[in-house]
Amino acid sequence: FSQAFPSSPAFGLHGPSYAMKAVVATLLLLLAATECSGVKVLRRRDTPEEQRLDMEYRAEDSFGKTALTPACAKVECGEYSCPTPFELKKDATCCGYCWAPDHVVAADRHVVTAFNATGNVIEQCEEAPSTCKGSGANVGRCFKPSCRNGDVPNCSPGSCCPMCTTR
Repeated sequence: FSQAFPSSPAFGLHGPSYAMKAVVATLLLLLAATECSGVKVLRRRDTPEEQRLDMEYRAEDSFGKTALTPACAKVECGEYSCPTPFELKKDATCCGYCWAPDHVVAADRHVVTAFNATGNVIEQCEEAPSTCKGSGANVGRCFKPSCRNGDVPNCSPGSCCPMCTTR
């Protein structure tokens, strides 16, 4: 190849074999320099503390079996009992839990009450700013204030709802 292209700029004047020898020599020199300077290229040495931690927190032993402690191994469950009609269940939990089916214990099925079912919603102040009005069903609500003796509900300038004030 060097005879076909004797003065190719890619290989200089000496051809490809000289360039290859120069690259190999440079790499060997760099490798020797890093070994002599004490830099560990292929392997680092762990301190005894690091080795102990590696052994303690490793996922597998030398045979490929799990070395991890089960999740509930160090959990200490206290003594407890379940009131009737509940029963103790221990399905994939550390200590178990009290359980009863829905048909035995009624589940809390929250139902929204009708507007002003309690009678505590009152009208906004007449001079309430437009920011209190809201849009559509999202009108801001005012509730009847619970004033102490001598105080009365009063609309202050710029307020949405009446507040307790002394008169």
